[in-house]
Amino acid sequence: WGGPPASGPGFRPCIAGAREGGFPGERAASATAADDAVVAGSMAPPRWVQHLDAFRTVPTDLAEASASGAVMTFAAVVTCSVLFICELSAFLSAKDRTDVLLDSNQDSMLKINFDVTMLDMACDHVTVGVWDAFGSERMNITRNVQKQRIDHKGKDKGHPYSEDEIVELEYSGQNLTEDELKELDADWSSSSDSFKHGDFDQVVEAHDFTFVNFYADWCPHCRNFVPTWNQFEEKVNSGKDEIKDADGVKANIRVLKINCVDFEETCQKQKVQAFPQVRLYRRSAGKDQFSNYEGKREAGALMEFAAREVGKRHMHTGAHYHEVFGESCRIRGHVEVARVPGTVHFQAAHTEDKTLNLAFTNVSHIIHSFVFGENPLAVWHMLPPEYRHHVNPLDGRTFTVDKFHQAPHHYIKVVHTRFEKSNIRSYQQTHQW
Repeated sequence: WGGPPASGPGFRPCIAGAREGGFPGERAASATAADDAVVAGSMAPPRWVQHLDAFRTVPTDLAEASASGAVMTFAAVVTCSVLFICELSAFLSAKDRTDVLLDSNQDSMLKINFDVTMLDMACDHVTVGVWDAFGSERMNITRNVQKQRIDHKGKDKGHPYSEDEIVELEYSGQNLTEDELKELDADWSSSSDSFKHGDFDQVVEAHDFTFVNFYADWCPHCRNFVPTWNQFEEKVNSGKDEIKDADGVKANIRVLKINCVDFEETCQKQKVQAFPQVRLYRRSAGKDQFSNYEGKREAGALMEFAAREVGKRHMHTGAHYHEVFGESCRIRGHVEVARVPGTVHFQAAHTEDKTLNLAFTNVSHIIHSFVFGENPLAVWHMLPPEYRHHVNPLDGRTFTVDKFHQAPHHYIKVVHTRFEKSNIRSYQQTHQW
């Protein structure tokens, strides 16, 4: 420090040495970079080849995260999740589809089933009638309609005639002569005997029960069955074996046989298709009430069958004609009407010996049931829940009037509906009054 710089052979100032040649490490690095540049320059492809690159990269400045990008990402995730949930829910849940089509039901008639109580009207003053758009009118319908008189609390004050009562009352005054009994009790074995054998229905109506063997002479099974049938016929017709009804009363039963070769027309009318055909006919208000016998061709089995069938009926109970109805009235039954717009009437009416002042008649009523179609309630539980109420919307409802000169009027729209999945038909109703 303070003296002139040192000089002499073999000595160089540090600064001057650095300027002339640089540091040894720096010189080596520069040489290596120069060599790499020469190599890279010699291996680079032409610029037109770079335009064919199918795996181009996004510039760094476009791939940077931002707050706006995060908001859009969150919105996209929420939107996709909602769409996925909606589509999955639609796929897993079934929805009903309603189509309005031309009615495929070709039925010409519609059955109306009803059960109505007139709260303050006697049965002898209640009538049922129908009217339709074709102009046909039927009033005071009694077929398939039952009237039950009740008090104002809904308790029975009598009962409709049972079938057995009707038969007993209808035939209680039947008086047959001895010759008529012989004619009706005789076997139909030959058309050339001394009997006429004109009306088979009269034979059935002459007895409580008639056990009939339809046979043909040419049938070998019929010939083998003859001894057994004759034995059974003799025991029953002679009274050796009594057959009693449900009340323990001896029934008037007749056993006979019909030769379907000689009486072919009668057997065809009774639709006998095989031989021997054994049937037990019952006297009834209707016709052709019988039970087919399908048991063993033995006398004991025949007797058991007859006793079982006869034991179901009440043939001789001392039935009598009912007294005149009064007070309230419950009406049950059905009517068949054309499938066109129409009206069903439950209304007050005059009788032969009484005239009502209709303006002061109380027609308040309870509708226990009012449905359309054949046995509609049998498939009620099979319908979708939202459609069940429209099968019987009036059931159990009470309609009262609290002033004179009033009467409830019901307006019902009925639509025939078919459910494709279950192939069920139903009549759906809408009601106003």
